[in-house]
Amino acid sequence: MLYQDARIAVECRQGTNVKSYLAIVIILLAATAMLLAREHRSAQSDRAAIERLHQLDAQTTLTDKADELAKLWDNNAVRIQPGSPVEIGRSKIYADDKRWEEKAGRSKALCYKSEIQDVQIAGDWAFEWGYFSYKDSSDPKPGRGKVLRIMKRQPDGSWKFTHVAAVPEKNDSAAPMIHPCV
Repeated sequence: MLYQDARIAVECRQGTNVKSYLAIVIILLAATAMLLAREHRSAQSDRAAIERLHQLDAQTTLTDKADELAKLWDNNAVRIQPGSPVEIGRSKIYADDKRWEEKAGRSKALCYKSEIQDVQIAGDWAFEWGYFSYKDSSDPKPGRGKVLRIMKRQPDGSWKFTHVAAVPEKNDSAAPMIHPCV
């Protein structure tokens, strides 16, 4: 009788252990599924926020206003443009844009479009390249170029440019676009 009681106690304990292990496995699977779903939602919201930055880029570029353009830049931004020194910091970029804005007889933006070819998101950073097309009042012929940009997620969840390198092209074929400025 004592033997049977001991065996029953061991079997009950083993059954409890199996149930405990199953419960732990189920909890871990549920937690993993929740994290993956959250990560997927996060990637979707990141892409949507980056798309809002692209829209803001097009809108603010057409304003020709330094105060509006400043909304695109992270505090530690770097802008590289042909024929100009590298601009380091949002305040430097803003000051240069403000000088350009106040310049008498400067050209006015008439059209700006970008076609981003690839966006890669890695945590709080994103990297993209693409083509752009522009037209301003100084030249009846629109121009095209290539762009490489790095973006950083801001504390409020929005994204801003941290590094932008733009290269205008003389030949349209060097920056093929589906919907360029005309």
